[in-house]
Amino acid sequence: MTVNVESVTGYFALIAYIATLLPSNSVVLFSSCKRDYWRVILLKNRRNIGLICFLFSTIHGLLTLQERNVDWMNVDTYINYFTGLSSILIFAILAVTSNNWSIRKLGKNWKKLHRLTYLALILLIFHLLLVKHGEWEWYTWSAFLTLSLLVSTWLLQLINFKF
Repeated sequence: MTVNVESVTGYFALIAYIATLLPSNSVVLFSSCKRDYWRVILLKNRRNIGLICFLFSTIHGLLTLQERNVDWMNVDTYINYFTGLSSILIFAILAVTSNNWSIRKLGKNWKKLHRLTYLALILLIFHLLLVKHGEWEWYTWSAFLTLSLLVSTWLLQLINFKF
């Protein structure tokens, strides 16, 4: 069995991304876990985990472009890679503004800007669907179900649903 470094870096990025979203979304489903040790650790390290997500997603994107010898003059390239490249762009914006200076300068707009993470979440679901069509393994199903659950909890937050 050969290891596809391109896919591994994508899944590491996905795991890091899920780790940044779990603390907020877990409280929506289980209000009793507010003080859980794992949640506190993830919250304390959320910025660093987010930067790790950006690093792995960038490496994943660069390896994909290198391995597949992408033709930038072909329209299909933009259709096939739109979701992944858009997610990396969003992660770049979030990474650049994930510091105390940006929080101070942007004020309450910082929080609005960082809600772009939910757009990245939706794009990643489509990315999985488009890129992995017909090649779904257990980890692809796990990623898809986890991302779908996170979207569901985000939608519950939007409508202010209480359990």
